[in-house]
Amino acid sequence: MVYGSKIGDQEFEGMYCAVLMVGSFVASAGILRVMGSDVAELPLVATTKEYQGQGYFQALFACIERLLGFLNVKHLVLPAAGEAESIWTNKFGFTKITQDQLNECVNSARPMTFQGTSMLHKLVPKCRIVHINK
Repeated sequence: MVYGSKIGDQEFEGMYCAVLMVGSFVASAGILRVMGSDVAELPLVATTKEYQGQGYFQALFACIERLLGFLNVKHLVLPAAGEAESIWTNKFGFTKITQDQLNECVNSARPMTFQGTSMLHKLVPKCRIVHINK
């Protein structure tokens, strides 16, 4: 868990860091916060330069999506920098969300925003539980 507190009107509690490691090295990481059963946010992600372009973040993101689906979270939002927006929309299926839609989605929670970013949204796929009969 990432240590978080309240600064001004922004809450940083309940943040978790998801990490994908290759051997003993961090390949990719993301900061995740679940804000109730309706919405989660993924405000920060990074992949180590030597592991970029090899699918490590895609693998980490797939795990994050499965976890959120298991937790019955409905929506995932994130702030996207202009140069990364097309990656999120084309590769990961996110769409732009208006401020009104965001407010409706997050209720009283306040997702992290950064200057020069736009908020993106994606419905979280439902968790599929497979039962194996023996």
